[in-house]
Amino acid sequence: MNKKKSLMHSSTARIAFCGVFAALTIVLLYFGGLTVLDLSLLVLCSVVTVVVTIETGYRYGVIYAAATSVLALVLLPSKLYAVEYLLFSAAYPLLRPLIERIPIKALAFCSKIATLDVMLLACILLGQFVLNAGDEFFVLGWLTMAGGTAFFVLYDIALSKAITFYLVKLRKIIGINKIL
Repeated sequence: MNKKKSLMHSSTARIAFCGVFAALTIVLLYFGGLTVLDLSLLVLCSVVTVVVTIETGYRYGVIYAAATSVLALVLLPSKLYAVEYLLFSAAYPLLRPLIERIPIKALAFCSKIATLDVMLLACILLGQFVLNAGDEFFVLGWLTMAGGTAFFVLYDIALSKAITFYLVKLRKIIGINKIL
């Protein structure tokens, strides 16, 4: 009985943890959609997705990403920004560790960039044809794809550094793993 109660508490704590960070993410996205910090806050939300996944497990990370994506699509004024969150800050941090399991590092890196480029293409096509975004960024062309690819290389490197910093330094200071 004691073991069962402990597992339920752990599961409850994980769900509460995901809920708190989901609320934080939606607030960050709301302000990001209203300011020039939109890309910066998308990157920060990616780190939040990674932290939630590390601390609660992959299954809870997927549930968190699905819940925040639905909330973003429903609550955010800019549906295009919600799609960007869904693709780059919710889905990619969950796909990234799966891609990194590829034993050949160069192939894994190329797969990550190809995944991000497919997401960028989907975002551009949705922006142009579904959401009618008038922004010149959403014109499909080699310049947009090249700029996006360069940004994604930097994004992936920054995400790796943020994950390392969290695991090596910040996780011990915060002590979240003691709660869950």
